Amino acid sequence: MEKNPVFQVDDPEYRARWLDRSDTCILQDLLDRCPDYAEIVEGQGVSPTAAEELFESLPPGGSYSNKMVAGIIHPERKLVGVLEGMRSYPEQDIWWIGLLLLDPTVRHRWLGRRVAESFIEYAGGSGAKAVMLGVVEDNLDALHFWSQNRFALAGEAEPRQFGKKTQSVYVMRRNIMAPTPEGNRINA
Repeated sequence: MEKNPVFQVDDPEYRARWLDRSDTCILQDLLDRCPDYAEIVEGQGVSPTAAEELFESLPPGGSYSNKMVAGIIHPERKLVGVLEGMRSYPEQDIWWIGLLLLDPTVRHRWLGRRVAESFIEYAGGSGAKAVMLGVVEDNLDALHFWSQNRFALAGEAEPRQFGKKTQSVYVMRRNIMAPTPEGNRINA
């Protein structure tokens, strides 16, 4: 995983930093504080190896050299969020968000939107023309969140097993605005 530079969160109270396997314990602690997500997606509690699995998981055709796991850090140095993504996936000029998860104590304060926008800006500055992601069908709050953040439905994947649940996945996409030579922004 690339260590520098990391995207900057557009919120002075929080910062992002790359996480690696040495951060497994603090990431597991965050995931343990978010049992609602595991219940929605997998129909069960948080796995005691969830953090390790997050570092190890790759989508089909993905590469560890393109994988990014960013921690969202509160000023008191506490991990309050994670964004897991992949450069050049599923195509060279597209980036993928695999997970954006925030501690329940910081949700509904616009932090998720700021983190997402900061990451999308970072992707665009690195040459991406679009960002894509998947939302399991039972995660209606996530579907609403990403729709409100200008992601559009791009397709639906066949149902697959997630823990104890079988769910379809809504694939969503947001094109990134690219600067023109004149400095105006156009849809990429």
